Amino acid sequence: MAPTRALACALIILLVAACAEGTSSEPQEARQEVGALATSTPTIGRTGAPADDEPNTLHIYRLRLHVGREEGGERIRIMVNNADPQLRVTLKGNLDQDQRSVTVCAVTDETSVPPSTQCVLPVADRPVDLPAGAGVKGAEIALAGRSTLVDLEEIALTYEATDRRVRVLLPNIDPPAEDLVCLPKGCPAFQMAPARAGRLSAQASWSEPGGALLDIRTEVPAPTVAISPTPPAYRVLSSSTSSSNAGPGSVAIAATLRAEQESLLALTNNGTVPLITPVLEATWP
Repeated sequence: MAPTRALACALIILLVAACAEGTSSEPQEARQEVGALATSTPTIGRTGAPADDEPNTLHIYRLRLHVGREEGGERIRIMVNNADPQLRVTLKGNLDQDQRSVTVCAVTDETSVPPSTQCVLPVADRPVDLPAGAGVKGAEIALAGRSTLVDLEEIALTYEATDRRVRVLLPNIDPPAEDLVCLPKGCPAFQMAPARAGRLSAQASWSEPGGALLDIRTEVPAPTVAISPTPPAYRVLSSSTSSSNAGPGSVAIAATLRAEQESLLALTNNGTVPLITPVLEATWP
């Protein structure tokens, strides 16, 4: 009988251990939820959305904000057709955070002055999420404090789009200075990511006499063998120019892009006087 009792006791011990292993001070579902929260990161766009539904990013390169004789040079306002009021902005350039050189504000239309509650002070190369409010349809970047000149290397506006049409109220654009290299991207230039195949159409207009060149540039593939990395090079796919001698002017362009093409839309002042209050309207595929 002793061996039988020993076997029974062993079985009881094994059962108790198994039961203890299956219990815990918190439910299994709760532990999984805590783990998911700890590893998740905030995103703009639908969670788990397919690649075709990933957020769009409008890039604007080489833009100057400055105070001058003509009004309208100290701000840019970017209007988009967004499905969600959450917008993310990243600036690159000579931002002076101590002097608060620029502000970035969420806006609802092209003319309203945004309240201070809708504005943030950006830091170069650091994305900022703008305050999400009802009716937010774009962003404004403007000089602040005592700033009189800020060169922005890049503005990136990320958002969830209903379509890829944009309207950009640009600061006045001066003729390129001799020491300002506008190639290969242009002064300024615009790019929508991700790149897609289809028709890109755009029109630029200005309110006083002046001339402009609008062109579409596509990236040239890098050589297969290179001694050192080289910056991207672009070739002009299509271009159009126009000038006005007595009043407002405009120029329009369109081209068909391939899916694999990284393309730029470049606007250049090719006249002798500033382009006053220029507006760019573009539709990407």
